[in-house]
Amino acid sequence: MAKQLVPIDDLQLGSYVTGVASQTGDVVIKHAGWVRSELLIETLKQKGVSAVFIDPEQQLPPPKELPAAPAESATPVVKPRTDFMQECARTELALQSTRQQTAVTFEKMAHADSVDLTQPSQNCDKLLESSSRNPQALLYLQQVLQEDDALLRHAIRCACLMAAFCQTLQLPETTAQQYTLAALLHDAGKAQLKQLFPQEQTTDLAALPYSLALLEQSACSAEVLDTVAGHLAPLAEQSAGAQLLAIVNRYANLQELVEQNKLSGQQLSAQLLKSAGQSLDAKLTQQFLLGIGLYPPGSAVRLRSGKLALVLENHPKYADKPKVKLFYHSVHRHHLPAKVLDLAKLPEEQIVGAADLSEFALDLRQYF
Repeated sequence: MAKQLVPIDDLQLGSYVTGVASQTGDVVIKHAGWVRSELLIETLKQKGVSAVFIDPEQQLPPPKELPAAPAESATPVVKPRTDFMQECARTELALQSTRQQTAVTFEKMAHADSVDLTQPSQNCDKLLESSSRNPQALLYLQQVLQEDDALLRHAIRCACLMAAFCQTLQLPETTAQQYTLAALLHDAGKAQLKQLFPQEQTTDLAALPYSLALLEQSACSAEVLDTVAGHLAPLAEQSAGAQLLAIVNRYANLQELVEQNKLSGQQLSAQLLKSAGQSLDAKLTQQFLLGIGLYPPGSAVRLRSGKLALVLENHPKYADKPKVKLFYHSVHRHHLPAKVLDLAKLPEEQIVGAADLSEFALDLRQYF
């Protein structure tokens, strides 16, 4: 196998990494493998890797282009972010309305009634408006969402993730609204099946025909129907919207596994990337994870000092320097007074990795 030393800053997507050449940490690459995402490169940098060995004779072909979306203007207008805390307070009200209206919508669909989609569409508009002001607030709130009804929780979570994803991709407003509505209602058939067969567990695939029938009955657009219909299909058969919903739905399902302690927070992104290029579009998956951030809002991290913190808002330039809220000291094993730190302004305090709260018998939901 050929070997070429490459500085980490020059490492390209599609390269085949065979080992670490130099580092300040203790990263060990047990198996050679492809560089499929910018997130992987960023992670290696954060772990102190300064150079790697690659096999120059092996190179993945360039990823497929993103689905074409008509540009609204030649020069995109970059809006300044609104304050994170203010946006959280504002968006929390929108989420409460979305939760109430979606519960009513699912109740009607459970009885096979057609539904006026004006209100759900308006709720999706509010989520998209929030994501345009500061998508970090929406990502944080969907992560910390307290909702006992699993179907309702998944629906709202998917809608929030889709709204933020559309903002990352800078999709046109009308397209983003249709995709977000599809994300909110894609499991509507489960509400009906739960009513018909309350003792049985329903799979996504089994519920899909019921969801499509209910959405068609409620006069959904062809774009919404195509997005929902294709999100469980093989990658080659997925429409542009279905590709996005497939990623969002998979990520939201993995979040549930994390909350059930069946998967660690550290493994979530890795699990999603495993499906990239198979059931999920590889480039879109990378774009999604970059939008979510190296340390997603609402996740727990360990700082160099041993303190544990809740990620609030990622920095727009520095992936490893989010704003965090302290809550526990892992070395001294005691709770800390809640305090917000801006790691971009504190070079002495750095994130060393995600925190596994099960190690300390802590429940992250107590610290939101």
